[in-house]
Amino acid sequence: MKNKKSAIDLLKDYALITIGAVIYVCAIKVFITPMQIPSGGISGISLLGNYMLGLPIGMTNMVLNVPLLLFGYKMLGKDFFFKTLYMTVLSSVLTDAAVFLPAYEGDILLACLFGGIIKGVGMGLVLKAGGTSGGSDVISKYLNRKRAVPIGTTSMTINVCVLLVSALFLRSLESLLYGIIMQFVVSEIMDKIIYGGDVQKKAMIITSKPDEVAQAIFKNVGHGVTAVPGKGMYTGEERMVLICVIRRQETNIVKNIVLDIDDKAFMMLSDVNEVLGRGFKHLGVD
Repeated sequence: MKNKKSAIDLLKDYALITIGAVIYVCAIKVFITPMQIPSGGISGISLLGNYMLGLPIGMTNMVLNVPLLLFGYKMLGKDFFFKTLYMTVLSSVLTDAAVFLPAYEGDILLACLFGGIIKGVGMGLVLKAGGTSGGSDVISKYLNRKRAVPIGTTSMTINVCVLLVSALFLRSLESLLYGIIMQFVVSEIMDKIIYGGDVQKKAMIITSKPDEVAQAIFKNVGHGVTAVPGKGMYTGEERMVLICVIRRQETNIVKNIVLDIDDKAFMMLSDVNEVLGRGFKHLGVD
């Protein structure tokens, strides 16, 4: 039964990647390419090759990506490698084959926004299924393993460099600005797809009345509270640190609870991208 379930899960992942690839290609062909909007990463180099030399986007993307994926096979892991390879080959073939898709030729800002939204949805589905569009992820992982360079730093550097080079060759500062806007939209939409927009708040409360505060939070908002012993290094005082995850709309309720019980308390609030467990989303794989 376990093997059958694994096969079904794998089939679902590849189906999700296929849908994501189709959506991704629609964004490229309908909105991004007709308006010559630059993009980051290896796909951005493929787009630039098309804008400047008329090279086929899909074939160029495959030529650049596949050797990198083969090079990074051991670093990526078997499951991640095959899913990324599948996404790379499928999206490349579809990009060059989808000549029938209409090209949007209206306002470039609208193209930038809608292209970013649609591309973000496509990439979000691919990432949720455990794959990527390839290229820069291999370079990032390699430099992280060999030179201890943070993956995020490498990825951002590659994206910025490709955008700058694209703007230079296109001789347009506006294209750079539109490219940045699109990258931002893509990133935001991808996060929404992956995390489901489930951004909640984590509260850390340092108080001399931990029991009263914890009980009041549980009574009024229904969330559990974890207490961790702490010590103020400036005052030398021993105090409990309360940690609680709450919904965004419950933030003011918790603030007022803390203020009413201990107006000398210290409280920190931060965003949490995804919360799984009692009182929130079910702890399981979608």
